[in-house]
Amino acid sequence: MKLLTANRLTDGLVLWYRDGDDLSGWTENAVDAARLDDEAATALLDVWKARETLLVAPYLVPLVDDHTLVKREYVREFVRANGPTIGQTALDTAKLQNRGEVF
Repeated sequence: MKLLTANRLTDGLVLWYRDGDDLSGWTENAVDAARLDDEAATALLDVWKARETLLVAPYLVPLVDDHTLVKREYVREFVRANGPTIGQTALDTAKLQNRGEVF
């Protein structure tokens, strides 16, 4: 299982692929990201790499299961999904933005 993520070109916000073939198929909320099998994830990555006029640097995030990141990816993706880790906790920040707990 994998997630597809990138940054929006216009403002740099983190986006997660949900579904669809245009920018509306992406979400700012990692909880809503599609869990993709390896073959589908690779195919989508190729499609979106060719469309970097909308997104910047799409890449795949490996998962151990539906909600667990591969350990080496955990810290980076936790911060990208939940927000800064200084001041309030990342989970507090996510709740303030009405986002579910991620990872």
